[in-house]
Amino acid sequence: MARGAKTSPDVVFQIMATWAVTDNINETSKRLGLAESTVRQVVKNNKDKEEFTKLRAEKRADFSEKASRIIDKALNRLEKDIDDEFKSIPVNHLTTAIGVLTEKKLLIDGKPTERTELVGGDKLSMLAELAGYERRE
Repeated sequence: MARGAKTSPDVVFQIMATWAVTDNINETSKRLGLAESTVRQVVKNNKDKEEFTKLRAEKRADFSEKASRIIDKALNRLEKDIDDEFKSIPVNHLTTAIGVLTEKKLLIDGKPTERTELVGGDKLSMLAELAGYERRE
């Protein structure tokens, strides 16, 4: 697209639809063959518009459903492989896939993917205590 040229409504929709799936400016730019600055500006100008917030919610829900189905299939396959004495797909491949999909699904569902709370103090105090230093209050 020429510098300073107006982005057509069709291209805006393609950008927003792709961004709704990828949630990534760089990936959207690569997939559509557009300048990253163009994609960034279009997303910035349109991400809060009702039509695109609905589209993004739909795409996230679709991904979450697909991830759930794939996770279920992988878990069933893992269970079958265990029952068949590991004759098929290596377990480490399945567990990696399950872990990645589970984390992505948690992110899409707005749930935490790691525990960040500490019981009894801040991280620095916890590390000092683990290293053998007395905890200062």
